[in-house]
Amino acid sequence: MAENVTAAVPKPSAKRSKVKITDVIVFTILLAIIVGLAVFLFQKIELKRDASHAQTVSDKVIADLQKRDGGAARTLGSSKFKSTYSDAQLTAQFKAVEVATLKAPSLDRTIVYDGSKGRVVYFIYKYSALKVPYYIRTAITKDSGKWELTNISGNADETQLLVQ
Repeated sequence: MAENVTAAVPKPSAKRSKVKITDVIVFTILLAIIVGLAVFLFQKIELKRDASHAQTVSDKVIADLQKRDGGAARTLGSSKFKSTYSDAQLTAQFKAVEVATLKAPSLDRTIVYDGSKGRVVYFIYKYSALKVPYYIRTAITKDSGKWELTNISGNADETQLLVQ
């Protein structure tokens, strides 16, 4: 005859698996690393975007310098810049460096400085029309949501234009 065989079904364990402290520590460390990388990546993207917007203004200033149009360059300036320089003064300065700036420049350096008054992006352009290169530096600052020219200077010695 057939025997009635019943298999012993294991009962569900009343024990809960305990969370180990090492698992919590590892999870916390991994989470901190992920958050840190996300913040770093966001800052890099923001920096690149800001530099790109500032370069648009700087390139317009350099184009105005090439045309010897101080008035057009002045319109891209901050209120302090506009009160410091007249259209005629800028045009005269642009004409004073005309020989060195005959050919279109190449962008030599971009320097981003975060200070107490906000972010300033410096662009140094290299002119090669003469045997000795000539450098123009623009300083572009974001004020009231828009990028503006705050300074423009030139020198045959690039080190004189580096931000200190």
